[in-house]
Amino acid sequence: MNKLPSTTKIQYRLIFILLLTQFICQAQNTDHLGPNSMEYPKIPKGQTYTFTWESEIYPNTVREYVVYVPEQYSDQVPASVLIFQDGHTYLKKDGDFRTTTVLDNLIAQEKIPVTIAIFINPGHHKDSTLLTNPWKASNRSVEYDSMDDKYGQFLIEEILPEVSKTYTISHKPEETAIVGISSGGIAAFTAAWHHPERFQKVISHIGSFTNIKGGHVYPSLIRKSENKNIKVFLQGNENDLDNEHGNWYLANQQMAAALAFKNYDYQFVSGSGGHNGKMGGEILPQALEWIWKDRTPNYIPGKAYSPPTIAGQHHIVSGHTIHFDQMELSYNKMEDLNTKSKDLSNEEYEQIIIIQQGQFKITLKNTSQTIGPNSVAVILPGEEAHLSALSEVSAYYTMKYKSRQDEKFEPEQRESFVIDYPDIPYKSHSKGGVRSYFNTSTTMCPYYEMHITTLNPGIKSHEPHTHKAAEILLMIEGETEEEIGNNKFSAKTGDFYYIPANVPHAIKNTGNKPCQYFAFQWY
Repeated sequence: MNKLPSTTKIQYRLIFILLLTQFICQAQNTDHLGPNSMEYPKIPKGQTYTFTWESEIYPNTVREYVVYVPEQYSDQVPASVLIFQDGHTYLKKDGDFRTTTVLDNLIAQEKIPVTIAIFINPGHHKDSTLLTNPWKASNRSVEYDSMDDKYGQFLIEEILPEVSKTYTISHKPEETAIVGISSGGIAAFTAAWHHPERFQKVISHIGSFTNIKGGHVYPSLIRKSENKNIKVFLQGNENDLDNEHGNWYLANQQMAAALAFKNYDYQFVSGSGGHNGKMGGEILPQALEWIWKDRTPNYIPGKAYSPPTIAGQHHIVSGHTIHFDQMELSYNKMEDLNTKSKDLSNEEYEQIIIIQQGQFKITLKNTSQTIGPNSVAVILPGEEAHLSALSEVSAYYTMKYKSRQDEKFEPEQRESFVIDYPDIPYKSHSKGGVRSYFNTSTTMCPYYEMHITTLNPGIKSHEPHTHKAAEILLMIEGETEEEIGNNKFSAKTGDFYYIPANVPHAIKNTGNKPCQYFAFQWY
């Protein structure tokens, strides 16, 4: 095993204190954090419980650890496991990560599985001076920077069995992830490297893959060793530490290159920061989504969609959502007089029709009426309905959906219905105005609401917020920008945004005139 470069004990302590001081004094603001790192009142909140542990594997040491339990946890179903080294920094309420808030949001969105998180601090000699700063724990470097399998053994033989006494957790490696920052980052990788049978997923923020205790050899070890069944997310910073132990950014680049050479499932994300958690906190939601993507449903992604403008029927969105077993959204544009009628009857699906262009005749139960742009029809399963175009060029959207609801409920709306745009009154407000179409329950939706919003130029409808309902915003006219989770998208006339349930979102009019869009949501 490689040893530290020759230096006096005092010199080593000074270097270590300087490293910690730079790390601890990082800016504690929220400017770098996206919507998925913010708290929302309607999101289920997990609880945390604090414990202490005296280790036998690391004799005469004690450490604090905190267990996060999501509201969705059930002792009947083993929860996935997420272990954070230097747990204090990931838990800090005004820190860079806001981890429990991120977990609350992502679990509610079903972007990660229901997960028990363990935030563990490094050990400290139990007979030494009372520890007030976990970064200075006397056993931190021994546990985190060492290259042997001892720390992984400590987690497997001591911490996880103790947590299992109270909570039902998974023992599958593919359902266990381990995370750390700086020396905690290399500790996370080392635990998985020696124990892939228990830890399959690794997230390392500015990992210390340098020669503190020999960690600089990992790139060559990876290249020369048989592949291990692990998945790795690395984050590095261009202006990270450069000292006698090595260059942190170069070390992380070498790690990424070695993982690429051996065809590991990995990601490497870099920024311009220093030795701090600012970027790690910024991308924590995306890192957790990526690391768990093989354990979560393949739902329709929240983003902006643009239908083709050519004639024909175009399937734009198709797949599963939290509330729908199947959802299909199509754009239908007709220019051929021979293809201007459509039978809308269906036994399994409910559907909504939104007229974009032209005049149509819609027939429900042998009763017909003419409707134009921005008119809407909701067709319930088993109802007979027919749509015929009356204009040279005509277009409409169709969304078909089948519920995943297990609970029985009595719908308020038991028959198909049509809403003609001219019949909807307009109510102005300080940001623009609204036309309310319906707020009801149907065969497939215990809750179903629809309106048209008019938003003045440069106005944001609201700050990012969440709700249980999934939502579609369909642009009638204008240009907008939508925050969906930690991403931003743009849409113009004819485009639409799909916003999954419980995802923070906010829309802004980016044009120089009022914009209009349909907003309809359901669960």
